Amino acid sequence: MQRKISVLVEVDLDGRYVRVNVAGALTRANQQALHPVLRRARTALPAARVGVDLTCVHELEPATVDLLRGTVEHDAELGEAVEILVPEVEPPEPAAAALDARRRMRAKLLHRRCAGLPVPPPGPAAAAS
Repeated sequence: MQRKISVLVEVDLDGRYVRVNVAGALTRANQQALHPVLRRARTALPAARVGVDLTCVHELEPATVDLLRGTVEHDAELGEAVEILVPEVEPPEPAAAALDARRRMRAKLLHRRCAGLPVPPPGPAAAAS
C-alpha cells in the first residue's frame, strides 16, 4: 500500500499569507514533495509568510517533522518565512483517521470560506441566484 499525502495550498487575498494544508501519511520519503511547493509559494509571493499545517496528517513518522524543519532552516529562500504547525497529540492509526482528517480539513476550509459571507435566505431568492 502506497502512503501518500494530499496538499492544498491557500493564498490570502492580499498575498501576505500562504497556508499549505497537508493530509494523508507524511513520511521521510514523501515529505520531500513539500519542498518545491514551499519554494514556489515563496517565489510567487516573496513577502508572504508560509504556514505548513500538518494537523490533518493521519500518519506521521517521528523524524519527518525534524527533516522538514531542517530543510526549511537551511534553505536561503525559505529561511524564517515558513512556520510549521504540527498536531498537538500523536495522530491515530491510519484506517479511520484518514477519513476523519479529510472531514476536518474540509470543515475547516468551509468555515473559513463562509466566515465573512451572508447566509442566503431559503426560498425563491436562493433559487433565483
